[in-house]
Amino acid sequence: MKLSLPALGKLALDPELREVIDRARAITSLVARRRAERTLAGELRRHDLAAVDEQLSKVHESENTDTELFHQAEQWRARLIEQGMSAAAEFPGGANEELPRLVDAARQERASGRPPGAARALFRHVIEALRNPQTTLAETDDDEDD
Repeated sequence: MKLSLPALGKLALDPELREVIDRARAITSLVARRRAERTLAGELRRHDLAAVDEQLSKVHESENTDTELFHQAEQWRARLIEQGMSAAAEFPGGANEELPRLVDAARQERASGRPPGAARALFRHVIEALRNPQTTLAETDDDEDD
């Protein structure tokens, strides 16, 4: 009942069970919500609770991992903007052709006081590089071989 909608979407639930959950979540009146929760509890008794619990733990693990990744990406973006390309040598995703351009654009943007479009583009690049460090390193290795 307290799961976020995206987290609920990650669970592989029967359509009937998902309908009961959605119906119960839509109710705001306290008494009616308790009744809906009891109905949901009765519906859950017909399903394998161990499997549902396992799916819930996987969803919680992935949410924690995503949060940590998000914080790392924020730290790398701030560091790259502050230190420039000198910080890129330690960047886990490696420095590719696009990174210097994004860092320069974000630094110019910060200096001029413009809205953070380039900084957001840098963040997207950094988070993608942190998610797939092998892909980014493989691309730079392929470029060096040419």
